[in-house]
Amino acid sequence: MKTTKEAVIRAASDLADEKGLNNVSLKSVAEKLNIRTPSLYNHIESLDHLLLEVAHQGMRCMNDRMTQAAIGSIGETAIQKVAAAYLDYMIEHPGVYETIQWISWHGTEETSSIFHNYILLLSTLIRSCPFKEENTTDILNMLMGTLHGYTTLQLRYAFSNPDKVRDGLCNAIHTLFLGIHQKYD
Repeated sequence: MKTTKEAVIRAASDLADEKGLNNVSLKSVAEKLNIRTPSLYNHIESLDHLLLEVAHQGMRCMNDRMTQAAIGSIGETAIQKVAAAYLDYMIEHPGVYETIQWISWHGTEETSSIFHNYILLLSTLIRSCPFKEENTTDILNMLMGTLHGYTTLQLRYAFSNPDKVRDGLCNAIHTLFLGIHQKYD
């Protein structure tokens, strides 16, 4: 089987999910693909470049899942569905999610572009709620902080009891919106 850039990214993603980001190395990726480490340089520039590719692919996939989850819903219902899709992606791909967090310190213009799509989705859903346009940025920041903070803190519990963590996230989002309505209505 011929090794491709996509196969290298997939192998690195799988390793991250199976063993954690700290266990992804060029050597481990090459071993997973049954090739010699120098052969990887036909497809990638460096480990950092590979991790960027893993994170970008993960961000795109996560954005797609969240967008799909929102279809047919608006407002807080859509936001609850998007939050659950975010959590589900993180549970299914913990190593890739860890790589996505790593990229916040090592990102590129492409990273910013992909992240912009995430912000655009959440902003659009916030605008479908009965809030003034001028409050969208404040609400967006609170929502992103709650979504990222809650899911990151609950990750270790999410593997053993995903339904409980999903319910907790929905309760956190609901509580957040109770406070947002109190402040901005």
